[in-house]
Amino acid sequence: MNLENQTLNRTYATIGWGALFVWWGISIIIGPITIGMSAVGTGLILLGVNAARWLKGIPINSSNTPLAVVAIVWGSLDHVLSLAFWPSFATMMIVIGLVAMASLVTHPRTA
Repeated sequence: MNLENQTLNRTYATIGWGALFVWWGISIIIGPITIGMSAVGTGLILLGVNAARWLKGIPINSSNTPLAVVAIVWGSLDHVLSLAFWPSFATMMIVIGLVAMASLVTHPRTA
């Protein structure tokens, strides 16, 4: 990756993290936004950053995509089915952890 792409990649990462913190803050402040919808928003932000990278020809972060899909699916199910927060949140955390570890096995990182 050339220097221009590295700079752009860091810029996208910074924008993504900033958007996540703003979204999480809004989700906490505004009561009607459910935890499920917060997870959906998180997944959409992660997918959006990867889409921006892809459109600019920068390699996407391969671990973000499965995490984004898990967040969107879990958030949608949580919102539609009105699951109890703590058990469903704990389950999502376990699944995300397993997906993150599995991504290392299926896509080993090179030095």
